Amino acid sequence: MPTKNYSKNIITLLSFCILSTHSAADLLLDENAFLIDIPTVTSATRLTQHLSDAPVSMTVIDRATIQASGAQTVPDLFRLVPGFQVAHVNTNKYAVTYHGHSDDFPRRLEVMIDGRSVYMPLISSPDWTSLGLHLDDIEKIEIVRGSNTATHGSNAFLGAINIITRHPSTESKASGSVTLGSLDTSNTNARFSGLTPIGHYRLSYGYEENSGSRQFSDGARRNYLNFSGSFAPSTQDQIEIRTGIDRGYTTIGSLKASETPDSIVTKERDYSSNFQHLIWNRTVNDSLSIEVAGYRNELTLKEQAPSFEEVLKSVSYEAYTIWMNNPEIFDNCSKLPEKLEKSCIAVNDSANSLNSTPSVRLNNENGSTRQEDLQVSGIYTQANLSSVIGLGYRKDIGTGRTLFDNGNISTKRYRVFFNSVYNPSPIYTINLGALHENEESRSEATSLRTALNVHITNNLTLRTGLSHSERLPSLYESYGETTYYYDGLDNEIYNAIRRPNQNLNPEKVNSKEVGLLYNFQNINGNLDIRIFNEKITQGIETYRIILPLSQVNGSNTTRIEKNISSWENNGAELQLKIQPKDNLWLLLNYTYINSTKDGFNNGSRFITRNHLAPRHSASALVSWKPTSDLQLSAAHYYVDQMHWFEGDIREAYNRTDLRAAKSWTPSSQTQAEAALVIQNAFGPTYKEFYDYHDFERRIFLTFRLKYD
Repeated sequence: MPTKNYSKNIITLLSFCILSTHSAADLLLDENAFLIDIPTVTSATRLTQHLSDAPVSMTVIDRATIQASGAQTVPDLFRLVPGFQVAHVNTNKYAVTYHGHSDDFPRRLEVMIDGRSVYMPLISSPDWTSLGLHLDDIEKIEIVRGSNTATHGSNAFLGAINIITRHPSTESKASGSVTLGSLDTSNTNARFSGLTPIGHYRLSYGYEENSGSRQFSDGARRNYLNFSGSFAPSTQDQIEIRTGIDRGYTTIGSLKASETPDSIVTKERDYSSNFQHLIWNRTVNDSLSIEVAGYRNELTLKEQAPSFEEVLKSVSYEAYTIWMNNPEIFDNCSKLPEKLEKSCIAVNDSANSLNSTPSVRLNNENGSTRQEDLQVSGIYTQANLSSVIGLGYRKDIGTGRTLFDNGNISTKRYRVFFNSVYNPSPIYTINLGALHENEESRSEATSLRTALNVHITNNLTLRTGLSHSERLPSLYESYGETTYYYDGLDNEIYNAIRRPNQNLNPEKVNSKEVGLLYNFQNINGNLDIRIFNEKITQGIETYRIILPLSQVNGSNTTRIEKNISSWENNGAELQLKIQPKDNLWLLLNYTYINSTKDGFNNGSRFITRNHLAPRHSASALVSWKPTSDLQLSAAHYYVDQMHWFEGDIREAYNRTDLRAAKSWTPSSQTQAEAALVIQNAFGPTYKEFYDYHDFERRIFLTFRLKYD
């Protein structure tokens, strides 16, 4: 294949160029040669290892990057990760995906907070607005760029994100921040930490509010409170306790108008989430430790019920405008001219659906979900071998007739996993991983991964990796069912929008990658290059089936999910971070993706899709401290043309964000900072997901105060 030759030539050229700068003596390594200036990570294998030993390419977003980026939300940070795409679906609703092929609910990316999955089976995606988290809570984010199913299970099908919060012992006694700015933004956060005889704790509270865009007034409000505690009841035991609540609302709605922007309807969606997370680690001896981890997530979404006018507007804006001017003409459709008959039917059908089906919601974001997870694992470490083996149980529960006609759905999954890192010599690192999942009375999936890292010199590592990953269908994909009925006609179906399919097979991906990690000698920094091939088969997509006309009057087709899709991604990712001076550093990312998707029959027509991932994308972040109390930073993002499912084909765009921060010390125990952030500073206004949702220039001012 041309791609294979391309990958081979690139690696050969890069290796030759870098090796040519070293003498033969550099090839003679000692055991500790690779520990210098290489960060440690845990998310790739569940084992602590240096980045040069990891089986996949990874990005680590640290505190310095979070602060310099000027990001106002967690999703914004992933614009700085090669291969990631981020979009404002609405002002306060986000889509985050890896290598495209996604809608407003990306479903092939695992997102965790301290190892606790926040992937919600109700919507087959994380809900970024209800994490119970503030940017100041985060110590770093580890992003696995490539399938990590062998470590964290089905949701990590194409990648994984682990948001690692700050340890309470590293926090100031008290701190707080206030942010004001565009969109009538008013955000407040307060944090307190302390020490008890057995450990540390932190309490964080926040209130956030904005009014949304001028055109749609799609605002949001949230209150959240979280607690984090780290306790050591004995020299052998460590206990981590985390719990939190997050409540508020987000205004949602499809901003893709079929007729005119005036036909767009947005609705408030209240939400309430809470979580409890407990981790107990016991050190048995120098070689063995045992960990028991359990968590519980709960999320309730309550979308406002639509009015008759809103349902009619979303069905047919033409019918809505006629009805608003003269509603009496729709009393008898058969008496109307043919030109108005369809509008008349739309009016009556809208009334029927509201009267007979109280669960009707325009966006289907209405229901509750609960996730319970328990995991037991053991870590065994020797001089050149580290292994983790464990068992896990997860129960997913979904409730709500908007998404499930049966009202209550639940599934149970069991998993067993194994990861091992072996260093037969200082030159080589071998990673092996496997995970098997079994869903009660249904599907099962097995995922495998192997990688060989060759430490060619003190500063250069070459990695090759192979993986086979399988993703079990989510709760909604298998059991989602939505039906609207006619009023008073013996439950006769008006529109069967969606039907369940409990016979879905796991999605599959075979991944190959070659990576190169180079740690510069004479300058602080490193270069990471990844060349990849991903073949996805048995992809789950919407399929239309025909129902007998005797059963369905409003529509004779309904949607189900089927394994009818396949595609292939070939490309390369580059990540460069350098610090030429103590007061200056630069982060640069670039991604090339050639994504080809096979056409498929969706039951009603043959579908071909292009631009499902941007061919080129890049980001850069530079931070400079001209003085010890002043930090200046700038970020630039470029994304090529892309088509989001359920959204629109988006043209390429450029965006530049600027940040200036001034710090001072009012007293020996107090530190203060004022920061100005300008997003999309140089324009023009651009669109990320929908035709009518603009991202304009936004300005925010933040004041922070810390007391030690």
